[in-house]
Amino acid sequence: MNPMIEKILNIPEETQTIEFKRLNGDKIVKKIIQTIVAMANTDGGIIILGVDDPEKTKLKGIDRIFGIEENQVLFDAIFHDIKKIVPPISNLKPNIIEVLENKSIALLTIPKATESFYSIENQVWIRLYKSNKMLTAHEVIKFNYAKGFEKADRELVDVDFELLNTKYFNDWKNKRKINTEKIEDTLFQTGLARKDNKGIIKPTRAAVLLFTNFPTELLETKCAVRVIQLKGTVEKFEKTPNYLEKPETIGGPVSFVIKKTQEYVLNLMRSGIEIHSGFVNKYKIPERAILEAITNAVIHRDYHIKRDIEIRIFEDRIEFLSPGLFPYNITKTNIGHVRSDGHRNDLLVKHLREFPEPPNLDLNEGVRSMREQMNSQNLYPPIFLTYPAYEDSVQVVLFNEDQPSEWEKVRKYLEKNKYIDNKTARMITGEIQTYKVSRLFRKWVEKGLLLKIDAESKNPRDTKYKLSNIEELQDI
Repeated sequence: MNPMIEKILNIPEETQTIEFKRLNGDKIVKKIIQTIVAMANTDGGIIILGVDDPEKTKLKGIDRIFGIEENQVLFDAIFHDIKKIVPPISNLKPNIIEVLENKSIALLTIPKATESFYSIENQVWIRLYKSNKMLTAHEVIKFNYAKGFEKADRELVDVDFELLNTKYFNDWKNKRKINTEKIEDTLFQTGLARKDNKGIIKPTRAAVLLFTNFPTELLETKCAVRVIQLKGTVEKFEKTPNYLEKPETIGGPVSFVIKKTQEYVLNLMRSGIEIHSGFVNKYKIPERAILEAITNAVIHRDYHIKRDIEIRIFEDRIEFLSPGLFPYNITKTNIGHVRSDGHRNDLLVKHLREFPEPPNLDLNEGVRSMREQMNSQNLYPPIFLTYPAYEDSVQVVLFNEDQPSEWEKVRKYLEKNKYIDNKTARMITGEIQTYKVSRLFRKWVEKGLLLKIDAESKNPRDTKYKLSNIEELQDI
């Protein structure tokens, strides 16, 4: 059997980026077009045409393959109706794979939208875990900002220019050796101010974020960082929350917020935290990884969403929750491995790196450095959680816990073989006790390192697991 066919038939379920479709039924073409739009508007994906959904059929193996020949008219109709998608999606050509002499399947690879939403019949769809959702008009506006299609940092705001004439502005101006006298002229010439539709020069949101002392108070949004230190490993919303102290709010111009947040969080981490046993838990998380996580959260967040960045420090981890979804070509599976095609806050990033002591170099080194730093301390890799787990945010989790030798063996196996069960894990790790491996799997699922795939038989022994940051057919 063709290795690619075997790999496809081994996929146990549909996901956010994988969908199986037989070519039968009156509405199948419409559903496929909606899925194309939904996948493109989310993180892209692959539609496998001519193969039955493994969770909706009792057929096994090659018997699941009906082929695109089951209904050639419907297959042709798909590529006729694709032309109705607005704007047009380029290069949507099927990869035809022959299975038998009279049967073939088609793989349709859907690219992630990078500039605007796609729509069909004036409807915008996004992809959930295994299904599609149509957005309301309000949701379209919200997601336009969250995905970076609309750039909040370039919007004009009603803020007096005299409020931007601060130490931060002068430091930036002197570093760039700009000689203009009026602040309006300086900002206008550098793209940080523009004329509105009445010809009046106004500052951009980026300028206010970069230079004013109190941007949160001047803008109709929230742009501070809230740091919360908690007792235990779970946030409890009881009569008395399990906060160790009152949450700290850090506001101000972007460069100040990054620096002060870094200092505050590092001081907490260096001091450790008292755990339930009475001992003080010391953190092993590399400081460089924390610095990078804070910098990325501040400069790449969505400044349209009216919510602060939240940093939660638990006994066993630190979480960074930043408003906004991954922009452009970035997804949770390729972040740090490919360079972004652009920045959500392009204006902000460009000018922030021109400060005397820039917090970012804009060299795509952040996530890669975080992974290397965590690995150097034998800690679990950073975890990235986003839509649909978080509707409009990205969460980065750094675990303060050594990765056991079993994890490295399981991870390497999964990178090559995609799926693993308890029996296989025992074979490659040398652990003979089934319950101990089950406990490890449960722990890794809770941490977001693995995804659990329940067996159709409902027998725990048939349960499979896969890495959360690797797609089934990402090597196509």
